[in-house]
Amino acid sequence: MNELELTLGWVTKSVGGTLQSGDPGLPVGDVLTDSRSLRAGDLFVALKGPRFDGHSFVAEVLERGAAGAIVERGYVGSKKQDPTYGVIGVGDTLRALQGLAHAVRVAAATRVIAITGSAGKTTTKETIAEMLATRYRVVKNKGNLNNHIGLPLSLMQLRTRPDMAVMELGMNHAGEISRLVEIAEPDVRVWTNVGDAHLGFFASPDAIADAKGEILQLATGDTLLVWNADDARVMARARAFPARTMTFGTTEGATVRAVSIEDRGIDGSRARVRTPAGERVFETPLLGRGNLANVLAATAVALGARIALESIVDVAARLRPADRRGAV
Repeated sequence: MNELELTLGWVTKSVGGTLQSGDPGLPVGDVLTDSRSLRAGDLFVALKGPRFDGHSFVAEVLERGAAGAIVERGYVGSKKQDPTYGVIGVGDTLRALQGLAHAVRVAAATRVIAITGSAGKTTTKETIAEMLATRYRVVKNKGNLNNHIGLPLSLMQLRTRPDMAVMELGMNHAGEISRLVEIAEPDVRVWTNVGDAHLGFFASPDAIADAKGEILQLATGDTLLVWNADDARVMARARAFPARTMTFGTTEGATVRAVSIEDRGIDGSRARVRTPAGERVFETPLLGRGNLANVLAATAVALGARIALESIVDVAARLRPADRRGAV
């Protein structure tokens, strides 16, 4: 399938901006917020933060050959700035980046899997991506680019029109997952667990669960929800949403259930896993019961995507820890 091509005009319309200067038909390369990584033809988004202002670098990136820059309305640039440079004015550059990512997501028509939880997001993401890659073209977050800036940048990969995109959603405060769900419009939502990893920002584990539970918002009857049957806080919230469901864990009745679990120390774990597609012995070198749960979650997603159970078992057996996660 052909790559989704962006132009200054398409971007301007997608972000609800004004093309202050430049050719609307000019193609746009990568979309970046770091001026140091920008190459000729790329589009620079001038974000503002408490310790930086991307507008300070707009003139420089345009002179280096950027296709254009997204700036806040009122930015006038330098007196020497070439009027043919592409400049898109918006009310809020962060909102514009998010809006552009959503527009790319919709235009690409890629199936999006989103993952949240207090622990296991990255390992689950990596495992899902490996299982899906046995049949589909897959992209995923780079590293842990999973917040209100990182997710939109990760979604720009959908311009290549992959079959599947696996995205983890991170948060520190209530309302953040809700916004990420609006941007990504996930077809599949995975909720790994609720822990105390964010208690510095929340009053209780229940408050964390409510914030993580925002991943369920806007779910429809066509959405697939994959959640942890062993986590009471997850189960209490997920049951209320009208969507197709698969559960994972060790609890009786879980869609993907591990029994006869054997902890093998630094060699990982072994378990008999019961699924709608049959029962198999799984072995994984990933350490601990938490990582076994991550593999079960990924198995549920892969089965929902029609990956053969034998392929899933094979991938589980050759998994390796994500960078800085679970390595001996």
